Amino acid sequence: MSRNRNHRRANVSQIAGRPQDHKQSKNTVRRVNVRGIDIDIDPKVLDDWEFMESLYDLQADPKGNALQIIPFLRRLLGDSYDKVKNGLRGADGRIDGETMGTFLTELFEEMGKAFPNS
Repeated sequence: MSRNRNHRRANVSQIAGRPQDHKQSKNTVRRVNVRGIDIDIDPKVLDDWEFMESLYDLQADPKGNALQIIPFLRRLLGDSYDKVKNGLRGADGRIDGETMGTFLTELFEEMGKAFPNS
């Protein structure tokens, strides 16, 4: 049998150094942009039991208290919460409910893209 001297074996270190896929780490903060506002979302928040409880409370709304959205958003947005509020203010300095509702819809759509399967 003849040996093919031109045949190179892949170096194990070369294989190990290659990314196996293009998925972002589950611990990587993701940036989403909604209405021109860059928002950093820490995926650790999405894996927090108390955050899940607040999400449940919002969906179930057993007390009819939709205002539970405020602590939910504060936890979700973290340091970006004030930036979001300032970005949504109208000319009169207020944030109306319709603007916030539209923002939330767009935010969850963008999060669905940034955090698939979460």
